[in-house]
Amino acid sequence: MDFLKNAKRLPVIDWNLTFFGAHEQKVDTDWIVPVEKHYAFECIFVLEGEEFANIHSEDYTLSAGDFFVIPPEFLHQVSAGKGLKYFCFHFDIDDPSLKVQLIQGLKYYYPKASSLCKKITPHLFKLDSLVADTSYDFNTKMVIQIELSKILQLFYYTATNDTTESSSTQAEYSRIIADYMKSKLTNQVLGYIKNGYLPDEKAVIVEDAISNAGLSSGYGFRIFKQTFGISPREYLSKLKVNEAKKLLMKPRYSISDIGSSLGYSSLANFSRQFKRWTNLSPHEFRKQSKISIRTH
Repeated sequence: MDFLKNAKRLPVIDWNLTFFGAHEQKVDTDWIVPVEKHYAFECIFVLEGEEFANIHSEDYTLSAGDFFVIPPEFLHQVSAGKGLKYFCFHFDIDDPSLKVQLIQGLKYYYPKASSLCKKITPHLFKLDSLVADTSYDFNTKMVIQIELSKILQLFYYTATNDTTESSSTQAEYSRIIADYMKSKLTNQVLGYIKNGYLPDEKAVIVEDAISNAGLSSGYGFRIFKQTFGISPREYLSKLKVNEAKKLLMKPRYSISDIGSSLGYSSLANFSRQFKRWTNLSPHEFRKQSKISIRTH
């Protein structure tokens, strides 16, 4: 007997929305940041004065009230104009569909008078107001999560309306590849935790994800990089490090088992790769996580 046959359901949510901190700063006119790129979205909100930004060989001049968003892996450079004071934060989300939409659909520059900037400005000011807090308790973290979620929702609405048809096919293929890797890795980790061994003969590999989308290896690699800004292998590595971090914060799982669940043949291989990702060994990360939990 199906006890839930008439039930109305909400979807399962399985993503990581990560806020990499934020800062507010007033700088002199000789302030300049070298050309750089990030693994996350960077958001800049000009509070006072002027800021100059260069991305994809295009120059932009931002004035007070203007907003600028830089997608992951995009080379860019920023510098100060007169009297610059700005607020900046970074975030990332591992939901492939949404990430594609944001990268494809968002512009870089949204002036103060633009529809998106008008809508997100109250949320940006709310986040900026938290910089003055001396202690970041649970309530502060929840406010950050709520405001970031509201901003992300506005990004989604804007990107959905602005995404062009010409890029939709490649974006869809890239999403299929990313979804496959995320789903397979999640099942692989859950299967190991439940059974004590990997459910498949081999761990998740990129070539299987591309083949599943019905594409050749070379074409799959190329369009994925064009869509997400990183290669499929780099994307899989990001998924693995996110899973590793979540599991390392749960003491009941040994570091050896965590490495095995992610497909590493030995603890040494997992530890070496994790340190390459985070500059910390798995043991150091677990220790820092415990200290952070106790102090907050």
